[in-house]
Amino acid sequence: MSTTSLKISDALKQDIQQFAAMDSVSSHAFMVNALESEVRRRRLRAEFLADAEAAAAEIDAGGPVYAAEDVRDWVKARLRSRTTGEVVPEPKPIRGSETATRRPKKNGA
Repeated sequence: MSTTSLKISDALKQDIQQFAAMDSVSSHAFMVNALESEVRRRRLRAEFLADAEAAAAEIDAGGPVYAAEDVRDWVKARLRSRTTGEVVPEPKPIRGSETATRRPKKNGA
């Protein structure tokens, strides 16, 4: 583990100390947590953008396109199926190939 020094304004240091006290952690722990949270947020955003670009490329290559209303209905049915156990078929594409290579689904969705 390495050490890094930061030059911060007195006002920022005071705010950090105040918020750290509210969370019952040290100023150091508060700052490390804040940095970790920001790095995690930026990684997730980069993944989101990469997924969006991949989806756009898939559509450009003739992949399936779905009607927004069909997708909303499908999502609602999937949420209901968590309690009912019903099997919910995927919506039918309005354009593109149904057999186009699909990206793997995340988190069992």
